Amino acid sequence: DAVSITNVTVPDRSAGWVMLWHRPDDPTWENRVEFRCEYTISPAPATLPTITWLMGSFTNAARQVIYKWSSSGEVYVHPRFAGGVSVLSQTHPTLVLTDIDAYVWGRFWCRVTNEEQPGELGTDEESLLFYYNTGAYNPPRGSGYSFVEVDKTPVRVKAGGTARLHCEGMGGKEASIAWFKGPSCTQDGNCNVYEMVINKTAVGHSSPDPGTAAVNVSPKYAGRASVGKLVSYMGLTFPDMLSLDLTITDIRPADVGRYWCTNDWPLSTHNDLHNRDSQSVVVLLDDEAPSCEGKVDGMYQDPGDCSRYYTCSGGWLYGPQPCLTGLFFNEALQVCDNNVACV
Repeated sequence: DAVSITNVTVPDRSAGWVMLWHRPDDPTWENRVEFRCEYTISPAPATLPTITWLMGSFTNAARQVIYKWSSSGEVYVHPRFAGGVSVLSQTHPTLVLTDIDAYVWGRFWCRVTNEEQPGELGTDEESLLFYYNTGAYNPPRGSGYSFVEVDKTPVRVKAGGTARLHCEGMGGKEASIAWFKGPSCTQDGNCNVYEMVINKTAVGHSSPDPGTAAVNVSPKYAGRASVGKLVSYMGLTFPDMLSLDLTITDIRPADVGRYWCTNDWPLSTHNDLHNRDSQSVVVLLDDEAPSCEGKVDGMYQDPGDCSRYYTCSGGWLYGPQPCLTGLFFNEALQVCDNNVACV
């Protein structure tokens, strides 16, 4: 069956900040702001999705749900926003805040969940920063806000192939780079769980290039995952631009899912944890049959299912054939056995 992929876009995010100026002396002024959000779900589900607006930092356990409109029609509003928050509709999930104050500022996330497509492919979200300018109290804003831009076109790759996920961001040598996979749910119903794929720590001004930063890779992606470096143009390095591309080699069925690109600027008096952007892209396994092109005669493990194998003879492919239950194909020994790592 075809998977249904959810994609969310927040049109105003590229401007960096949505700002509301506190101007009570202006008779036309309204203490009201809208955060636009749009989404596509393809193929479209029969029922409306669940719309959730959150506030806080990406992957932060303290991130709060401020409004949730379930596919069943049930609505939840965080007590802090009672009477001052609404969503226009489940098809056009623009968030409306009224009667706000200087403490309602930071990063807001629009999440759309297709309940008919469980797992990572059915949930996407994007964020924007909101700044309430009173003229008297101004929250830390800073000139260097976190921003990433992902090519959200689904990446289709054959098993055993290489996936390249394109992401650009602001941050320069002071930024740490991370890619996550998810979200998934725990037994207690927490569906805000992300798995770290790779993380490149910030290196600071003294380092000539982020390539010297410490890189931590999840054991599941050890030897297969790598991230990009500073963007160069005509021999010049732009200090605030990063190529955050993720490359994963030897793609496996377990790698299918949604990957999130994110970067952190360092904390300072002009920045805080609200300032962490993220976008996602989906990786799908291409269902094309394996090929014997360039292979010598022999038997090979099926890259899509290690409990099967196919045979190459004279450039022709035969199979695939299944191993007995519980066994996997061992290419080195050319037999099915139980002493093969299968992911």
